Formats: sequence, C-alpha cells, structure tokens
Amino acid sequence: MALLLCLIYVKGPVAKLVDALDLGSSAFGVRVRVSPGPFLKGMSDLMFPLKFRIMGVAMKIVRLVGRLGNQMFIYAFAKAIEYYSQEKVYFDLSFFKTNPRDTLQLENIFGIRLDEASIDDINKICKKSPFYKINFIKNHKKIFRFLLWDSITREKEYNRYQSDLLTKKGDAYYDGYFQSEKYFREIKDEIKKEFKFREVTDKLLLRKREKIEQLECPIFINVRRGDYVKLAKVNLVNWLCDNSYYVKATKLMKEKFPNCTFIAISDEPEWLKNNLKIDYPYEIISSDTPYMDIFLLQACKHGICANSSYSWWGAWLIDNPDKVIIAPDPWVEPDRIVDIIPDNWIKIPRF
Repeated sequence: MALLLCLIYVKGPVAKLVDALDLGSSAFGVRVRVSPGPFLKGMSDLMFPLKFRIMGVAMKIVRLVGRLGNQMFIYAFAKAIEYYSQEKVYFDLSFFKTNPRDTLQLENIFGIRLDEASIDDINKICKKSPFYKINFIKNHKKIFRFLLWDSITREKEYNRYQSDLLTKKGDAYYDGYFQSEKYFREIKDEIKKEFKFREVTDKLLLRKREKIEQLECPIFINVRRGDYVKLAKVNLVNWLCDNSYYVKATKLMKEKFPNCTFIAISDEPEWLKNNLKIDYPYEIISSDTPYMDIFLLQACKHGICANSSYSWWGAWLIDNPDKVIIAPDPWVEPDRIVDIIPDNWIKIPRF
C-alpha cells in the first residue's frame, strides 16, 4: 500500500503533540512531518496555555545566570536553539533565587516572557554521577574526574563558538554564557526585535538620548571600571583597557569621520574627567544603571567598546548598517582565544 505523506505546518505545543503521537508508526500508515511555519501558531498558544510534558518529546533547558549583558547572550543562544532544533526552549531560573544581587531583567527591560522549566524536568535531564555525593571525591575533581560525570551540556571553552551545541539531539540542559554572535547570526533581526526597550519614562534619560541623536555623527567611548579595578588591584586578572587603547581608537575614528563627536559613557563617569586623556574633546554623558548605558550607547552611529557585555550589546544594537565598531584585543587574558568579537569589528590592542 502506498505511503501517504502528510505535511503539517505547525509550531509550538501543537507540534509537540503531533510529534509525540508518532503517527508515522501508527496502524493508519500515515507519516507526519512537523515543519516550521507561522500557521496555527497563535491557535496553538491559545489551545495549550498550560505547560505539560509529553512522553517522547525532547526538552531543551537553558540555565539563565548573571546580569543583563550575560542574560542577553544566553537568551539569544536559547532562541538560536529553538531556531535550529524547532523545539521549544525552557529556562532554569534558579540562579536568581539564590543570588539576590543579580536580578532577572529581561522582562522588566524588554518585556520578554520566559517559560520556566520545572524542578522535575530539570532533575530528569540533569543526571549526575553518584560519586558527587562523596565529598572527598568531589573535592578532588582533577584526580577523580573520570568518576564525576553528568549530563549537562557545557561550553568546552568560555567565549568560544561551538556549532555542535546548536544541533544536539534529544533532551538537553545547557549551562554557559555563549558569548558569540555566531550562535544567533542567522536570526539577528529577530534578536534585535526582542531587545527593543519597553517604553522609557525617565525624562532625563530620554533627553540625554535625544541629545545624542541630534548630533551629526556621535561615536561612543565606553570605559569599564568597577569590578575590573578590584580584580586588577588583587592581581587576579587585568581586564582594564589602557588609555593608549582609547588614544588609538579615537584617532582611527577621527580619520574615518572628521565631523564626529565623541560621547564618553562609563560606570565611573567622575573618573573620566581627569583620567581619560585623548587628543580630541569629548562629552561625558552618565546614566544611573548599566541598562541605561545600553540605551544611550545604541543611540550613537559608531562605537569604541570596552571589553564588557554591556558595551558589546550597546554596539551590536546600533541601528546603522554602515557602523564602525572598535573592540579591544585581547578581550580577556592574552593567551585565551575568544569568538566574542564579530568578524566585521576592528580590533585594537588594549595594552
């Protein structure tokens, strides 16, 4: 008997239901292929508003951690997982329940609603070796690492792109920062729409942004201080960008855009007044929070980044197809190769 091939274009929970029924192996001899498409998407969300787990349906969970810049990278990675796997991604939000200093900001700032994974689903996917319960073995991981396995999918190297993460089959729990545009480059327009600020009501902030937008060619200079200064003082790492980096970067920008205006934005605006020494005048525009910094940075035409996720997103979200972005190199330690700097950005040594 000839095989009847039915192509059903659905997405979301309906797709999961059809897939779970596995009609291809049913007595009717009907094979169902679930393909991406907008048809019935709205209906599926109305018909299946409740979260439920169907036996046999793969589940993807991404652990969300950190402050806003890191949250944005992890969320963009999760959307890429959905795009490539055509499976819904849920989020483990437990980090924010045990780390009150870091707050979940994606919904407040961008209006993004996150589907939270249940504890049961997390525990089903995150299997761990029973040897983790033995403190002596757990405290000597290097010696006993062959005993300490788990089912968590991690980045092999921090800030390095791993294409295999996007095509992992079956259930998966992802833990990492995933700081590379390469993960979500194919859906960059969607990500930019997701990261549109909700209505901003702060009149002072709006006036600052309007002032930037009225300039012919505003170029931001972003300087990251804060915790980087503390790390450098105790000789843990030196992630600070030297003044020489900004001298070279502003010189290059001035050669490209003679009529430009430099706008300096930092988490320590007072420090800039006496310490940022470049060959051109600049105006300091301050904000009260890092997310406001992103709001101001993206109002510029071009940018000189610090090695910061806030700075990265402020530059990436600039709505100028001809933008020129300069980034510090190395981004972190000199002996670490990272993929965080997009291919079309200009690298300048930060020392």
